[in-house]
Amino acid sequence: MKELKCPHCGNVFKVDKEAFDTIAAQVRDAAFEDELRRRSEEIRSRVNAEAEAARLTAEQKLRVALAGKDAEIARLSAAEHAADDRLKAAVLQEKANSADRLRDAEIEMARLRNVVETEKRKADADIAALKERHAIAINEKDREIEYHKDFKARLSTKMLGETLEIHCSTMFAQSQSMGMFPNAYFAKDNDARSGSKGDFIFRDYIDGREYISIMFEMKNEADATATKHRNADFLDKLDRDRREKGCEYAVLVSMLERDSELYNAGIVSVSHRYPKMYVVRPHLFMTLITILTQSAKKNQAEIAELHKELETARAQSIDVTNFETRRDNFVADFSRLIEQHVAKHDDAIENIDKVIASLEKQIEQLRKVKALFDASEQKLVRAGDKVENDFTIKKLTRGNPTMKKLFEEERRRREREENPEADS
Repeated sequence: MKELKCPHCGNVFKVDKEAFDTIAAQVRDAAFEDELRRRSEEIRSRVNAEAEAARLTAEQKLRVALAGKDAEIARLSAAEHAADDRLKAAVLQEKANSADRLRDAEIEMARLRNVVETEKRKADADIAALKERHAIAINEKDREIEYHKDFKARLSTKMLGETLEIHCSTMFAQSQSMGMFPNAYFAKDNDARSGSKGDFIFRDYIDGREYISIMFEMKNEADATATKHRNADFLDKLDRDRREKGCEYAVLVSMLERDSELYNAGIVSVSHRYPKMYVVRPHLFMTLITILTQSAKKNQAEIAELHKELETARAQSIDVTNFETRRDNFVADFSRLIEQHVAKHDDAIENIDKVIASLEKQIEQLRKVKALFDASEQKLVRAGDKVENDFTIKKLTRGNPTMKKLFEEERRRREREENPEADS
């Protein structure tokens, strides 16, 4: 059904497709006839105007030259016939053009209608596929929810005698059978020498070296249990067991506090109370082991890289034996300089006391003593510079035989300049 609106009264009414096509055809024919009539009137008006102008011109010329009257009448008659011919040709051409435009419009409408139908079919197919995928996803989610409900019920009542410990042990064995943790150890903690023991201990190795260890405690509780325990009741004992058995991590696998949103999230860190301790629901037991082992392997890789860098640095370090000898010689030389300075300083002080006692008589002697003191101080400064230079040279020549050779050549050159007679 199509809706049409009256342009006069504004009322909307519906018509079927056949009636709508009939009305549309009438509208197109009426529009065509109106357009044809308008164009014909325009052409006739234009032709009449031209004819009137020609007639007036002819009358004027007739008045001017009566002799050419017959020829002019014949010419005007021919012009009128030509005008009629042009009018008829224009009318025919306009009809042909209108027919072409109408045919093109109909072709375009048919093409657009096909496009709309194609897009509609495609949209319907997409919607159907989306609904099917949505239904499959809902069914999968419902099955997963039912699985977890059933799993939780079976664990909480220890159905068919299956304990939480056996469940976790079975999960680990299945993972190991699929190639996970090929070098790992996961077994009951049977060592009760300290008066306490956990449930399970997990240890894994890289190249025969242990890189991670986890102490596990499993806690379950039936719905009919009179006293309801909390997870926090077992954390202190679990931490003691972890430390006594030399484990890095501690994990409480628990079905306690079944209505707790915190613990039902799956994995909860309680490291703010006990170092490296987690509480986990049974279905994420293997997930937590995987997370902790991957983190530990990453740390081991970083440590191995640091060891490699340390070995490289050791290989590039200089032989410290000669350095120790040079350092001891320098310390001995420096100590002698200090002793000489102290001795001279004491002598200077003694002389200064004497000069002060007889200042007016021995002013010249005081100047000499002061000059001696200044010279000693300069030697001390040079000795300090020698300390700084030697340590700077050590830094510059460490691991650099080229620089070490250059400094040795410079030292020999200075010795030759200071003692030229030795060369001769």
